[in-house]
Amino acid sequence: MATDFPLPSAEHMGLRPPSVLKRPFMILRGAMGAAIPALLDCCCITIACIAGILLYELHRPLDGRGAWLLWAELSLKYGLAFVILAQAHHLYTQRATLLQVADTARILRVSVYGLILLSVGNYFTKADMPRLLLTYFWVLSTLLLIVQKYSSSRIIRDWSSFAAHQRRVLICGTNRETRRLFSYLLHSPHLGQIPVGFLDESGFDSRRVIYSHDYNLKHHVPVISEPLSQSLLRSLDVQEIFVAQTVSQPRMHELLALAAAAGVRVSLVGAGHPNFAERSTSVRMIDGLMVTTFDGDGDDPLPYILFKRVLDLLLSSLLILLTLPMWLVAAVMVKATSHGPVFFRQERTGQSGRRFVMLKFRSMYVDTPKYGRSPESSNDTRITPAGRFLRRTSMDELPQLLNVLTGEMSLVGPRPEMPFITDTYTPLERRRLSVPQGLTGLWQLSGDRKFTIHEALEYDLYYIENRGVFLDFAILLHTLFFSMKGL
Repeated sequence: MATDFPLPSAEHMGLRPPSVLKRPFMILRGAMGAAIPALLDCCCITIACIAGILLYELHRPLDGRGAWLLWAELSLKYGLAFVILAQAHHLYTQRATLLQVADTARILRVSVYGLILLSVGNYFTKADMPRLLLTYFWVLSTLLLIVQKYSSSRIIRDWSSFAAHQRRVLICGTNRETRRLFSYLLHSPHLGQIPVGFLDESGFDSRRVIYSHDYNLKHHVPVISEPLSQSLLRSLDVQEIFVAQTVSQPRMHELLALAAAAGVRVSLVGAGHPNFAERSTSVRMIDGLMVTTFDGDGDDPLPYILFKRVLDLLLSSLLILLTLPMWLVAAVMVKATSHGPVFFRQERTGQSGRRFVMLKFRSMYVDTPKYGRSPESSNDTRITPAGRFLRRTSMDELPQLLNVLTGEMSLVGPRPEMPFITDTYTPLERRRLSVPQGLTGLWQLSGDRKFTIHEALEYDLYYIENRGVFLDFAILLHTLFFSMKGL
């Protein structure tokens, strides 16, 4: 048996045997699962209310009694509305989410609904609530709630995983689905599914696939290169197998028989199995796993389409005006460090297969093949001195705001691919073209951005199935934080 790492034992993976001593923790977890997040939300709302009043008093001082009354009224009304709406929208339900962007979208949705409810209540009760104070409070509370949710979710999930029944799982395959599945399980400890290794029966050097592009996570598991057998399942103490690769029907029957004999459960993951890719499918995240169902794509509601286009027009125009100095700096750098045009033009495939010319600041020398493979390192000799800076800061993408302004692209959506790639798309991959192609999306926010676009299909499928106003805002907000960190 060939492995890249020592095989982990049950003790090494931190598994605890079932015990009646855990039952009190399970009961306590159920009772406090929603109480603790709700209490943290109320604390954030209270702090935001105090900060909003202090900020408001810089313009219009309040007397002491008036400030206390406003603080009590805002904290009580908005806090109660937020907790009720959060419970209704399952904000306090622990679940595996993609990069926590879905959580941010739910927070934004609940926050907006809470503001609307508070405003309507103030109107009918004739409450004397200054609009400026309400604006300060709402903005501060929303930002504070997002930060709090992001920082506390990991702690709550780790604590919840203590009482979960842990199952050791083996992932069969070394393709993109295995990377996504491993990442979901690793970041969803409350599911109690602990990945113990990747199984590769092909004999190919699969470690290059799993851990290429420095794709080394904090926790590693071995890549095992040998046929699946009962002895292997017993040595790893596996309770479940995830088949995340395409296998023949005879081999699938063998795996099922082998798993049945060993008392191991088998799960099929992704859309690479027979008859999956040739049908119209939808993709949902259930308990952190990708589940495929057979149905149509469906059309977006007209209000969402109109709102998305208006948002694209307003934000792209505003961003172009705000970043004009950066455009000038980029143009000067490009012309000063290499010969050739300032802009790089390349044909891409947009929504419904329509072709368009995508703009970028030129970051490579003019004799570089236009449709060659994208650089994977800043040391690529094709990149100009200015191009290294432009690509590192993402300034080379700024001209695509013009594509957004003309309607060829959207601010949020799957990244547009080159035609020679989209011409070879499978029916499943062509679902990327069912929505407007975007300037930013889930793929850009992930660790898989080092891989090519079509190697990270799951991010785009997840967005297509869950797209909406709040998810778009959440992605834009995460993109802002992402760029501020200089990544």
